[in-house]
Amino acid sequence: MLTDEVIEIEAQDRVSRDHQLDQAARLLREQSTECGILITRHSFRKFTATLSAGVEYGLIQELDLL
Repeated sequence: MLTDEVIEIEAQDRVSRDHQLDQAARLLREQSTECGILITRHSFRKFTATLSAGVEYGLIQELDLL
């Protein structure tokens, strides 16, 4: 199951970032039945998390655009 849901994360500090990324991964993991999760860093504070057919089921891949 692929979804168009993109979770946007804007963190103020490391603890907040880690907590928000964990929550996003947990939510997407519950929705995933055939693909993995892609976490993209857009800046030092902004991230997105989404399901991606390009990531093997059960895995989380990180993409750093900095």
